[in-house]
Order: sequence, then structure tokens, then C-alpha cells
Amino acid sequence: MSKILMLHRVLPEYDPDNYYFKRDTAISWNRFTCLLDQIEAEGLQTLPVSALGRASNGRSVFITFDDGYADNAPALNEILKRGMKATLFPVKQFIQEGFSPIDDMAFHLMEHNDVPSELYSSLMSGKFKKLLRRLPVQRYRYLRRKWFGLVDDALPKDLFLTDQQLADFVSRGIELGIHGSSHCIFTSMSDNDLLQELSESKDWLNSLGATGNLSICFPHGSHDQRTSKVCSNFGAFLLGVDAIPACNPVQRRIHIKEVHNELDY
Repeated sequence: MSKILMLHRVLPEYDPDNYYFKRDTAISWNRFTCLLDQIEAEGLQTLPVSALGRASNGRSVFITFDDGYADNAPALNEILKRGMKATLFPVKQFIQEGFSPIDDMAFHLMEHNDVPSELYSSLMSGKFKKLLRRLPVQRYRYLRRKWFGLVDDALPKDLFLTDQQLADFVSRGIELGIHGSSHCIFTSMSDNDLLQELSESKDWLNSLGATGNLSICFPHGSHDQRTSKVCSNFGAFLLGVDAIPACNPVQRRIHIKEVHNELDY
């Protein structure tokens, strides 16, 4: 069976105090290159997600990146340098506005030593993240100020890739897929709102050079029978996260972490 790998950030060095390493949404450059070395050593073929339907010999691997972080650029360049393939699932709002509520709160946590322990534990456990993933940016900023007195954004301006960088990677062979326009969970949307979310993302990706029937990666992995049905009529393949999918069409991905586990390479 082919393996679909899920990555987010690739940072230069491992830092145990970094939010992204604590939440297993970052790996170090050394871990990343070791992963590519192992793929090469095992003689596996890397393919874009669009090729899932024709990869039946179990000797294929699919490297996917979520969200569109700027540190994906050197990782994608390394993949291309080795003659490999990968699929990137960027979020339109993150790229064009350079902002994400969950990432902003993460940087606030890393910058402030006096963050209430209850808030810190809530975000690290994922409880607070479940609220943030439903909030549009304007509402998030309002609540951030009301609840925590945080007025300024903590997010670096260059955390995400740009439209131009994405277009350049498409021209060089990196595949793009749909990860939503806002990154809000699909299960919180009506069918009409979900279709608009998908359409906005697809139109944006098409403007960057992406073609064909694009695959869909569920934001935060959240899906159910209803959303999967809507998405099945819109995308070529549906990808979840490192958990047993709730619905048949959705395919599981292996979450690549800094520390190896039994599912990992």
C-alpha cells in the first residue's frame, strides 16, 4: 500500500521549547533530509497526489505539505533537486494576508513568559485550538483583545509563502491542492458555504498555474459523511490526517514527527 506523508513546517534546528515541535507540527532539517535519504535508499518513487489512482504496487510514496509555510521553500527545493515529487496544500488567506489565528496565538505564547498556565495548557492540548479553528480573522482579533488584552499581532510577516513563490513552484513541478480558503473546519459550514470555500480555493490555485481536478486536504483533518460527499463531487482525492478516516473516500496520511514512531519512516 502506498504511503502518504504529512508535513507542516521544516525548521533549521530542533528546539524542544518551540510550540511547533511541542505540537508535532515541525521537524528539523536533519530529520527531513534523513527522511528523503531513506526514501531514496528504499528505492521508492515519489509521486504527486494526483497519481494516487495509478499507484498500486506499494513502491510509491506521496510527500504532502499543509498550510504553505515559508520554510517549505528550501524543503521543496531539496525535493526538486533530488528529482522527487511533492504536493503542497496552501491556504489562500494565510498566503495572501500573511496571517493565521492559531499561528498568531502560538507566537504570542512563545514571546510572553507570563501567559496564564490555563491558556498555555489549553492551546498545547488542542482544546483552545478547537475554538480558534472556527474563528474568522476579524472575530479572532476581537476576542484576543477582549480575553487576553493582546492588541498587536505576534505573527512574523514572512511566515508563509507568497503567491509568486507558489506559482514558481508550480512551474517547476510541485503540485498544489485544496486546503480551504480560510482553513476553518469544513464540518462547521453549510453545504453552500463549503462549496464557496472550495471554489474560492480552486480558483485561486488555478490562477497560480494549478490545473486538473485538484485533490482536497481537510483543514484540521475534520470531516464527516456530509462534507466528504460534497468534497467528493469537487476534488479528485480526499486526504485526512494520521487517524482512521471517518468516511470511505478519505485516505489516511502518516504524520511525520521529529521523533520516530511505529507508523513513521
